[in-house]
Amino acid sequence: MTQSINYNSNRQHTESLYSGFAVRPVKSTMQVISMINGIVGGVLLGVSAILFFISFQLGNYPGAVLGLRFAGMGIALGGIVELIVSSAFRRAARREQEKLKLLKSTGTCYPAEITRVTSRYAAIVGRSQSVYAECTYTNNEGKACLVKSKSFMYDAGFTPLFPRTYADIPHSGNYTANVYVNPYNPHDYAVEIFTATGTAWADYDYR
Repeated sequence: MTQSINYNSNRQHTESLYSGFAVRPVKSTMQVISMINGIVGGVLLGVSAILFFISFQLGNYPGAVLGLRFAGMGIALGGIVELIVSSAFRRAARREQEKLKLLKSTGTCYPAEITRVTSRYAAIVGRSQSVYAECTYTNNEGKACLVKSKSFMYDAGFTPLFPRTYADIPHSGNYTANVYVNPYNPHDYAVEIFTATGTAWADYDYR
């Protein structure tokens, strides 16, 4: 009996694991870091623009004008660096999504079991921290295979005070995974992690 499922049945399989709850893919760490750096870069450029504007209103105070413009240039430089970093992480996130999309359409999908969750980069946003998951799945030959996901934001349920890089954390039962594998190369795969939300899934909402 084969363990694989095709892409069209993937939604049904995932939702059956969380009967009565909606499921959604987790947020990629690359996407979150890109968004945060983009926001910070935009704010810094905005602050620098305000400083330059103020400097033009102080024509009778050359010392203040010079100070404001130097400060504005320094802040603008920081904003540009943040936007460059944001762009780099955005490209990395796009490559991850393109690979997942390709393997969803051309590969074989296997339901996976998350066996280990490990923190990564010590990146924390609210109650979520950056982690990767190690998963196992059974291939068509009945062999157990171990794979690792890309980094994603994991809801720890609290804000860790002392984050540690590469530290194992307790695995929540609210997460599940599917693995999409190139049928000609088992080393070419992508792991998609899902989390259950508290909202019941339904085809029609009559509330």
